[in-house]
Amino acid sequence: MDDIVIVEYDRKWVELFEQEAIYLRNLLGEASILRIEHFGSTAIPGMPAKPIIDILAEIPSFDRAQQEALPKLVDAGYEYLWRSDRPPGHMMLIKRSPDGKRTHHIHMAIAGHALWERLYFRNYLCSHPEEATRYAQLKRDLAQKFPGDREAYTDGKSEYVNLITTKAKLDAINF
Repeated sequence: MDDIVIVEYDRKWVELFEQEAIYLRNLLGEASILRIEHFGSTAIPGMPAKPIIDILAEIPSFDRAQQEALPKLVDAGYEYLWRSDRPPGHMMLIKRSPDGKRTHHIHMAIAGHALWERLYFRNYLCSHPEEATRYAQLKRDLAQKFPGDREAYTDGKSEYVNLITTKAKLDAINF
């Protein structure tokens, strides 16, 4: 059910993000969700991806989110994980379709958390199509090599993602 399947880019991913962002704001309120960003491969036009919308939500604090937001999200059917495997930890929620397939990953973190650096990666690939093409091929290769192993698939992308993120941050500083 959670095998890694890469599909061609779908323009409706932007709309699915926007719908979920509105839903989350309505469910949790503006005081609990300070900022919402679409990130990951579904946020990069033309990028093939697992058809799972990645959302990055800024929260005021982990304690407050766990006390106030988490019960509402769990009641709404999201699965909760504390992601400590890639320090620093963050809150992650999984939304599934009625047939059990993942549709959304909601990552929740405070401002300044390392997760926010992923926006550099997203923005860089959006403005550098040659790098986006390289990343797309890497993703396809890894999905073929590790079709049932999410961790190995993600680990296989890490070096490339870190390299491009560093390059993107340097470009932003020099801009």
